[in-house]
Amino acid sequence: MISVDEMLALLHADVVPAVGCTEPACVAVAAADAVRTARSDGARPAPIASIRVRTSPNIYKNGMSVGIPGYAGVGLDAAAALGALIAAPEAGLAIFEGVTPAIAAAAEDLCARGAVEVAIDEGATGVYACVEVETGGATGRSVVSGGHTNVVERFRNGERVWEASAEAAAAENTVLDRLREMRIADILHLVEAAPAASLAFVLDGVEMNERAAQAGATADVGVGISRVLEEDDAAQVLGEGLAPRIACKVAAATEARLGGGMLPCMSSSGAGTKGLVVTIPVAEAARAVGATPERTAQAVAFAHLVNRYINLHVGKLAAVCTCVAASDTAAAAAMAWLFGANEEGVGLAIRNMVGTVTGMVCDGGKVGCALKVSMASSAAVTSALLAARGVGLRASDGVCAETPEQSIRNMARVGTVGMRAADAEILSIMIDK
Repeated sequence: MISVDEMLALLHADVVPAVGCTEPACVAVAAADAVRTARSDGARPAPIASIRVRTSPNIYKNGMSVGIPGYAGVGLDAAAALGALIAAPEAGLAIFEGVTPAIAAAAEDLCARGAVEVAIDEGATGVYACVEVETGGATGRSVVSGGHTNVVERFRNGERVWEASAEAAAAENTVLDRLREMRIADILHLVEAAPAASLAFVLDGVEMNERAAQAGATADVGVGISRVLEEDDAAQVLGEGLAPRIACKVAAATEARLGGGMLPCMSSSGAGTKGLVVTIPVAEAARAVGATPERTAQAVAFAHLVNRYINLHVGKLAAVCTCVAASDTAAAAAMAWLFGANEEGVGLAIRNMVGTVTGMVCDGGKVGCALKVSMASSAAVTSALLAARGVGLRASDGVCAETPEQSIRNMARVGTVGMRAADAEILSIMIDK
């Protein structure tokens, strides 16, 4: 078990603003930190001569095709160039807010003349990016690992000048290890036990993500998914009500974000799209049932924590789409609770999702993710409603299990061990294109 204080600390660390897809941001942060390291002698900054990037296959796959805020193109080479030119690693997942027309033009020039090289480190897994920047007079190299902004090593001119504290990492891992072994019911009880005022901050993220959805509904970005869903005659095909409304808002926010829109959203478990998928459906469901702000905050916090819990089992970056497998499943659990489900009903909502969405592949971050999470968010509403009425898939069905915890472990097994070869094949297809 983790304590209420540890839960709150975890939420504050996990629920932070992000601008643009977090995989390009990860590379940009590493590049910015490398530049800062190269220039740490205080001398007048020399121009950037070259940038060399090595990432895990997961970061490479997720960053290939996704839009970058303030930049017309895509690609991790552009993300690295932008990060190096911005040179503000402390901006974290909001680093692309520093993109200006001049920086975008300079980054395009660096990429056009072949000054940026990007390669896959086949030995790396999960969140990993190593960026080396040569500035003429010095070379800086920074490594991000374990989290999208978690710098663990710095090198200057080939010599290590800083390494993250092993004690701090071990302390965080201890909390996460204990969370990973908890029951879903225990997480719910923890949220219910927390002082209402201590959870109110998560509603700021709801407001931020609502603004992203509003912006996405009117912006000319992506391929037009949300625009079609917003049309009046779409209701004649899809119907009206909570599920279509959630699907439309999730699609609008996600399409705008992954299409390169310069709009912040509140992330969850290290990813902005996960934050959209966790908060928008739960907030809409809370409004539909007339929940108080306090109960809404509890539901949103519960969804964030279940999202983190599932990510601990499946992995933040995997062969399966974790925005669907983790975030939409977490949203279903929270919505079931809002609809009046008890512990057993919340577990049924998770089982319903595991029996429905397990196996949806991750083929990188891109505008098309908006369609995936939109459809899965509709499934989350259905799964939650059924569970609240006592209807759930049988434990004997496929990868489902008696408990929500075992159902999640089964889904994780499919997405990690079972789909390892599929993940490599997906990346190969993407590179061949």
